[in-house]
Amino acid sequence: MTATLTAHGEGADVVLIARGDIGLGTNSAMANGVFAGPGPSYTEEEYVRDTLEIGKRINHEPYVSLVAREAPGAWDFLRSLGLNLVETAPGTCVIQTPESDVVRGAIIVRTLAERIRKLEKVRVVTGFQVTEVVRHGERVCGVRGWDRAGQPEAIWGSSVILATGGAGAIYLRNDNQRSTVGQGYFLAAKAGLELWDMEFVQFYPFVIAEPHLPSVMLYPPYPEEVRLLGSSGVDLAAKYGLDDLTAAIRRRRDELSAMIFNEGLAGPVRMDLTGVPAASWEHYPLKLLSKIKFDFRRQPVTISPGAHFFMGGVRIHENCETATARLFACGEVVWGLHGANRRGGNALTECVVTGRIAGREAARQSSPGKICRLEPGLPHTPWLPLPTPATVELRRFRTLIREVAWNCAGVVRSEGGLARGLKTLPELESRLQGINPKTSAEMRLKEDLASAMFVLKTVLTASVSRRESRGSFQREDAPREDDANWRKNSRLTYDPASGKVAVSYHKLEGHEGGGWRSNE
Repeated sequence: MTATLTAHGEGADVVLIARGDIGLGTNSAMANGVFAGPGPSYTEEEYVRDTLEIGKRINHEPYVSLVAREAPGAWDFLRSLGLNLVETAPGTCVIQTPESDVVRGAIIVRTLAERIRKLEKVRVVTGFQVTEVVRHGERVCGVRGWDRAGQPEAIWGSSVILATGGAGAIYLRNDNQRSTVGQGYFLAAKAGLELWDMEFVQFYPFVIAEPHLPSVMLYPPYPEEVRLLGSSGVDLAAKYGLDDLTAAIRRRRDELSAMIFNEGLAGPVRMDLTGVPAASWEHYPLKLLSKIKFDFRRQPVTISPGAHFFMGGVRIHENCETATARLFACGEVVWGLHGANRRGGNALTECVVTGRIAGREAARQSSPGKICRLEPGLPHTPWLPLPTPATVELRRFRTLIREVAWNCAGVVRSEGGLARGLKTLPELESRLQGINPKTSAEMRLKEDLASAMFVLKTVLTASVSRRESRGSFQREDAPREDDANWRKNSRLTYDPASGKVAVSYHKLEGHEGGGWRSNE
């Protein structure tokens, strides 16, 4: 949506493609409204230093510096839309709103969507499933997919921007939107792009895991009266020396996720909010819980770590263009800012910074003289409904993928678990191919599951060879960070003909102040 508004401001005609209502189906709508970046009391140099430190210094440093330079302008852009963005601490801005029972991210996307709907030169296409980024030679020409009725359709354009989000919902436990299963990564790989650092998945420690309740994160800050209880009732904060849960989320998030995961192997871990004063329940974020049918004030709630954010993704140039001409990318689908772990607040900052750059640059490269047209006769296989209903089988398969991801490539990994996951992939792929969708909804779900399978393969493939623990990446059989051998990035390539994913590891020039190129 940021890219759309920016491209429109540059004079471009824009088609905004969404599978549902714009904005509300994204993870941004579920965000806590926190932005990280330089400010009056926090310099660009400090921001770069801290982001690299949290990322364990395998971030792409030129990209981190780009975000540092562009963040203040991104915040001014949001304020120009009427959003009240206020610095609450050095390096941190938060959306302020009088609505204490509405997630701040929903307010952000609602504001952007309302502005977009008023623009005459923006056509919003909803219910559209993109299955292919179409190339003509070395540049893109548009996308292909299915419309809401399941009919094949192509949308042509001289530039394409991937703004597809991550893949957290491939995991059994996650706090993402259900449909966030890595479609952008799969589209990029099929278009010939490499993917970087797909083994680095950030898990959030406090996600509701109570049966029949929504799997959503419990937002900070946490009142001092909140307690973490192990399956035997032991106070886990006291056991592990966690004096302040809000501080632990900021500074020890990965350690906390691993701790809760391991404690959960013995039985449910619960968050006890029963001692929180009544007045606190009238304010954000606890006020949000009033919409969930559970008596949080009288009963501890079961929690678990949940997949939250993918640090890996598509590599971009300084103008947010990928290795394919006029194919741009922005937001979580992009690699390089976060390294081995994402700093809190950098997700939304990255969305706005890269959205503005991608929108501006895509518009500038979309002059009428540069619009490319497809040559007649390019192959296009239309989709036709097949005779066998498949909804139940597809849902079972979705659960199976999530279980494999969680058990084999989850919070804490091992060589044995990763190997088991890789061993299951051929059978899973064969099983998915054998499911025949009958309706457009089933076909969409099968396409999503193909994306989820692909992303799971990239995570497993990139993880199995990295014999260390770094940031969000935890190996129980290699528990230490190993700079001497593993301060490098994984690079994955995909062969659509065979379905194979290959991995190599590289040290980047940019780590030591170089440019945007990479070295072996």
